[in-house]
Amino acid sequence: MNIANILLWALQIILALKFVSVAYTHGLRPDPAKMQRGRQRLGPVARPLLIAAALGALFGAVGLILPAATGILAWLTPWSAALLALMMLVALGFHIVCREGRLSIVVGLILFALAASVAVGRWVIAPF
Repeated sequence: MNIANILLWALQIILALKFVSVAYTHGLRPDPAKMQRGRQRLGPVARPLLIAAALGALFGAVGLILPAATGILAWLTPWSAALLALMMLVALGFHIVCREGRLSIVVGLILFALAASVAVGRWVIAPF
C-alpha cells in the first residue's frame, strides 16, 4: 500500500463518519433551533430538502467505504466522492441563502475540498 492510498483511505473514513453525522443531524434528529432560519427562508420545502440531504449524505458515506472495501463495484467510490462534493456545493448555496453563520460555509468548503480530493485521488492518483 503506498502513501497516497493510505491517505485516501483515511480521508474516505473521515468523510464517511462526517456524512453519517450529517445524515443524523439533518434527517433523523434535526435541531429545531438550528434549522429555524432555514425553515423560515425556504418554507414548506425545507423538510423534504433536509431529508434528501440526509439520504444523499448517508448513501454517499456508504459509497465511500463499502465498494472500495469489498472490491465489488469499486468504481462507485470516486463517483460517491464526486457527488458528495457536488452536494456540498449545493448545500453551500442553501447555507448562504438562509444566511447561516460563516462556520457553516467554512465547513461546507472544507467538506467540498476533501470530497473532491478523494474523487480526483481515486480516479487519477490511486485508482482501485
